[in-house]
Amino acid sequence: MQVIEKWAPKGETIYMDGKRYLNCIFTECKIVYGGGDVMWENTQFINCQLVFDGAAQRTIAYLTNLGLMKPPTGMPAPVAPSSSGPN
Repeated sequence: MQVIEKWAPKGETIYMDGKRYLNCIFTECKIVYGGGDVMWENTQFINCQLVFDGAAQRTIAYLTNLGLMKPPTGMPAPVAPSSSGPN
C-alpha cells in the first residue's frame, strides 16, 4: 500500500484505493473510492465530494435496490429488475 504523508491538495480529483494517508488535508477535492483498500490517519476532508466508482458503485446500487440504504445524493434511483429470477 502506498503511503502518502503531509499532503494538502486543493481542488483535485483523488483516487483513494491502494493508499494510506497520514496527516493529510483534502480541501474541495473530488474523492473517488472504487472499493479497494484505503486507510487514513489524522486526515481531514474539507468541503469534498465523495464519488463511488467500480465495485463500490455496484455495491451501493445493490444495497439500494434491496432497500437497505437510500441512494446517495446525485445517484439515480434504483431500477426494478426485469425478471424475478435467473433465466
